[in-house]
Amino acid sequence: MNDLLTTSLYKFHQEQEAKMIEFAGWHMPFSYEGTIKEHNYVRNGSGFFDVSHMGRIYLENNEIENINKLICSDLIKLKNTKAMYSIFTNEEGNALDDVIFWKFETHIILICNAINRYKITTHLTKNEISFKDITFETSLIAIQGPQAIELLNTLLEIPDKFSTNINKTFTYARTGYTGEDGLEIMYENIHTDQVIKFLIDNNIKPCGLGSRDTLRLEASLPLYGFELTEKISPVEANLKWVINNNDNYLGKNIIDKHMKTGVHKYLKKFILESKRIPRTGTEVKSNNVSGVVTSGNYSPILEKSIGFVLLDSLPESNLLEFDIRGNLLEGQIINKRFLS
Repeated sequence: MNDLLTTSLYKFHQEQEAKMIEFAGWHMPFSYEGTIKEHNYVRNGSGFFDVSHMGRIYLENNEIENINKLICSDLIKLKNTKAMYSIFTNEEGNALDDVIFWKFETHIILICNAINRYKITTHLTKNEISFKDITFETSLIAIQGPQAIELLNTLLEIPDKFSTNINKTFTYARTGYTGEDGLEIMYENIHTDQVIKFLIDNNIKPCGLGSRDTLRLEASLPLYGFELTEKISPVEANLKWVINNNDNYLGKNIIDKHMKTGVHKYLKKFILESKRIPRTGTEVKSNNVSGVVTSGNYSPILEKSIGFVLLDSLPESNLLEFDIRGNLLEGQIINKRFLS
């Protein structure tokens, strides 16, 4: 693993004896004390994630109109000091990447998935959009949990939810991907020791990618490469709420057709009254409608198996039948969030 990229917190991860894995070309912590324990730190108190592997791209605000031609949400109408989740689409109306924009008075920070950083920067260059990739000169951490804001209040001025702020040291937003409150904070790598001291002094527990995945799944949030791909559209991924761009963006004609006709694949949430987990790729049926599990895992809070399934068409029943190694297990589609 000597050729893998490392973040500015890599030494900290080693000192904490984290279990390290390869992820999107980076050497990243999967867990420290165990996935379920870290999951519960975030659900019940506070925890932090090193998410410095994610791409960070600086854009001047004069590029907003050009970016708007590539995404399904309206960045032009987004107010300054606000954050917005959106999706870069391709000509087929499918997802190139799901991203977060942090909008300021003069510039935008675009945060993309680590696995798609090269794809997105190439896409921007192809469309003659000027940018600066600041991934390697900065770090990004996410501090999440019901106690996170109270603890962070001693370090930073807290913005409203889905709002941004900036000072001499930190650029940050009240966003995250766990279903809990908190901040995502970007800073130059030279400030890493200061950040680590704050985390240790406030007993904010380190959490790895394992719990980040179970937390996002419990929060009913998609993961690129699973619920979103270059073969799955935002409509099919049940993300119609992000589609509010009236400009003629890439793939708009197909997305509009999906919205109008309803003829497309359908992503649904499922739950099993079992600890047996239908994993990614498990075949599933709802009566005569076939599908496949995109994500499946055990929910520490619900103490049940949960996940997403992508069905070929709209199912007429909420009953699902999973084929797990030749054994058929019944589950249910649910039309609300896993956690209320």
